[in-house]
Amino acid sequence: MKTGPSNLSLAARAAVLLTLIIHGAWVYFVHRAVAKGWIDRDAEWLEFRARRFAKRFVDIASRYRGGLIKLGQVASLRVDVVPESISQELVRLQDRVPPHPFEEIEAQLRAELGQPSSELFAFIDRTSVASASLGQVHRGRDHEGRDLAIKVLYPGVERSVAVDLRMARFAMWLFNPLVPPDLLPVHDQLAKSIRGEMDYVAEGKAAERVRENLSKDPELAAQLRIPEIHWKTTARRVLTMEFIEGDKINDGEALAARGIDVQDAVETATRAFLHQMFRDYFFHCDPHPGNLMVDLEGRVTIIDFGMNESIAPEVMDGVRQNVLAAVTRNEELWVESMIQIGILREEDRAAARDLAKVSFDPAYFNLTPSELMEIDFQDYFSKMREHMWVLKSFRLPDGLVSWGRAFSLLYGLAAELAPGIRPLDVVGPYVLGFLQGPKPGAASTPAAPEA
Repeated sequence: MKTGPSNLSLAARAAVLLTLIIHGAWVYFVHRAVAKGWIDRDAEWLEFRARRFAKRFVDIASRYRGGLIKLGQVASLRVDVVPESISQELVRLQDRVPPHPFEEIEAQLRAELGQPSSELFAFIDRTSVASASLGQVHRGRDHEGRDLAIKVLYPGVERSVAVDLRMARFAMWLFNPLVPPDLLPVHDQLAKSIRGEMDYVAEGKAAERVRENLSKDPELAAQLRIPEIHWKTTARRVLTMEFIEGDKINDGEALAARGIDVQDAVETATRAFLHQMFRDYFFHCDPHPGNLMVDLEGRVTIIDFGMNESIAPEVMDGVRQNVLAAVTRNEELWVESMIQIGILREEDRAAARDLAKVSFDPAYFNLTPSELMEIDFQDYFSKMREHMWVLKSFRLPDGLVSWGRAFSLLYGLAAELAPGIRPLDVVGPYVLGFLQGPKPGAASTPAAPEA
């Protein structure tokens, strides 16, 4: 059975992406022409055109799926590169798509594991329980009677993703001479993230690594659950793990009926991710409600480890200095830490000092919540962007964008589901321990498991 996209459909996909790149180039050049004073247009006119382009991207990505949805989702996080008016539209991209026919899934199982599903499993449901842009999940049972979740990568999706990434690289090569950040490393980070999500062996190892790291806090680990991986029926394009019954962490009605306190569950989940981010430097970087459950025994369950990141200890040392600089408003330490992290190079030291002065403007520090509500931050962000445009070497290191995204998602999770949580009570111990640095003789981050 022939599965996956044909060469003709891949060529058509590339042609559609080329028109999208041309549209994006036009929007960008208009923005630059207005900024340079070559043409006279107001901000509302510019924003309308930027949003129209972003909406077109969302429509095309939703239709063509594959890597386009992932590209849009990751690009929405790159506030250092993507204008806010565009990123606000890109966050609408939903990684939920209609499932592929079971015949395609069966063919992939046979190709990866060498046997038909009827021999691999005692039972597999032909109807998927979840489907996304890269693969879908089926419920099954092994020959020992254990319930399974079987995640299968779509046949041919790697070819369409390769086209998407090549076109994305072409777009970034086109824009690279015209913008302050070097866009080619941005592409490399995007490609690494998306390819990583298509390697299910790596995902399984990431789940086991996080479980091992969290076990160092026995009290916390006792409140958590991470699915066990069934390696005999796992391959690069098939991931088999235990199926866990439970309710999503945002299903307040179902949890209340079971006597589960949602705030307690959210606090446990938050501690689990803070442990990964501030102590292990290896973390699941997609803590949204769809990836968090409460099992039938009341334990918070973390699923879907396809998006994971590790950050080098020396980068986190720089982040530590950066946080201390921000707290103490030490401009020189802040500049030094930006260079240590790798966000800036030495050539930008003078320009970074000017940026620090804007960043630490006293008008925006130590404000009460009511004062914050009255502040118009547009002027502040406008000044920040002007100074960032002067920088020649600005780029965010691998993992740091995902680290910030994970922190932001955790904050949103608590704000939505557990507004009664006092953030300092939960975050404080982890941040304090992080600022104090690793204990003498202790490893900053555990070694990766062997392949």
